[in-house]
Amino acid sequence: MHSTLLPMNTARTSIKVRDRRGRAITISAKQILFFEGWSNYSRIFLNKQNGFVSSYTLKEQQEYHPTFWRISRSHLVNPEHIVQMDLHDMHNSWVELSDETRLSVSRRRVKSIVTLAKYFNLVLS
Repeated sequence: MHSTLLPMNTARTSIKVRDRRGRAITISAKQILFFEGWSNYSRIFLNKQNGFVSSYTLKEQQEYHPTFWRISRSHLVNPEHIVQMDLHDMHNSWVELSDETRLSVSRRRVKSIVTLAKYFNLVLS
C-alpha cells in the first residue's frame, strides 16, 4: 500500500497515513514493526506484507520515534517487537521481529545495539 504521511500528534504515539484510495488510517506506533529507508521516502511496516510509503525520510522518522532503534542505514526498528537477536558476529548480526522478519544489523551499529539490549534486558542469542 502507498500512502502519504500526515502530521503526527504531539505525543507521537500514532501516525496517520492515507491508503491508495485516499482514506485516512491511524496507526499506533506500537503496531509499527520497522521503518525502511527508501530513497527520500520511508516505508512503514506493520507486518511482512502490510506496508505504507511515507514522504518522510528515515532520519525524520528517527526524530519522530526516538524509542525506535537504528540498526542500519536502511532500518529503524521498534524494540518492542524484537523477539530474538544475534549480535556476536560483527559481520553477520541480525534481529528478528515478532512477524519473523529478520533484519541485518550493520557492523558499525552492533556495539550500540548490544548496549541498548543490555540496558533494556533483552536476551542476546
